[in-house]
Amino acid sequence: MYKIGNIYYITAISVIGGGLFGFDISSMSAILGTNQYKCYFNQGPVGPPLTNDPNCSGPKADVQGGITAAMPGGSFVGALISGFLTDWLGRKRAIQVGAVIWIIGSMIVCSSQNIGQLVAGRFINGLSVGIESAQVPVYVAELANPSRRGRVVGAQQWAITWGILIMFYISFGCSYLQGPKAFRVPWGLQALPAAFLLFGLFFLPESPRWLARKDRWEDCEKVLILVHGHGDPNSPFAKRELREIQEMVEFERRNRDVSYLELFKPHMINRTHIGVFTQAGLTSITSRQLTDFL
Repeated sequence: MYKIGNIYYITAISVIGGGLFGFDISSMSAILGTNQYKCYFNQGPVGPPLTNDPNCSGPKADVQGGITAAMPGGSFVGALISGFLTDWLGRKRAIQVGAVIWIIGSMIVCSSQNIGQLVAGRFINGLSVGIESAQVPVYVAELANPSRRGRVVGAQQWAITWGILIMFYISFGCSYLQGPKAFRVPWGLQALPAAFLLFGLFFLPESPRWLARKDRWEDCEKVLILVHGHGDPNSPFAKRELREIQEMVEFERRNRDVSYLELFKPHMINRTHIGVFTQAGLTSITSRQLTDFL
């Protein structure tokens, strides 16, 4: 099968996984204030389901909190299992599994008949977001050469912001539809990017570092020649990358006994804090900027 070797094309397809995160954020925040949503999932004393009564109160506050929190709850679980999944299947296939999970979750959310089904669908979507958010940046970084890694990893955050923006306007347009279509249409449409991601990944190479960890050195070299050597088997840069990967794999095998507890030891705790709070700060700033823009 034909494989794409241009790192920017690889990134453009891969970061759709980040866009799914943005779609999920807007698909709830842009809809929960509409009368159609409030009346269909109404728990208040006024307005039966399937009406557009302006007095519908929607789900109770704590229930709405649970609906909203279902997605980040699923993301937490998805991020935890993503490492085991990618070690088993590889970066590319793990991202494809995340895309399939997203499609399933979107189908459940789109067809929601009650709050319980909505929560379940959003939790499943969250599993996908956790997998994609953890693996897409690693995948593109492992394929890119060092001078481009910052750009391709940064594209993930950019894609999240675009996902928020695109789904917000889709949801806003659908708010003029009558009845449950106002929220079912955007919740269903958000499955389409995942389908594109799923099939687009068939044309992308696997991470050379994952292939190396599985001792698939011939396949690893082919990927490096494709992406870094532009098809030239004698490319000096591809050979240098192969040597670096060999050294990295050897180092990891000598340090197999290292656990996650290392992150909390005195010599590492500062780096752990920086990583955690930088990510939290970036997410907060991006969300605030988008809110001000809209």
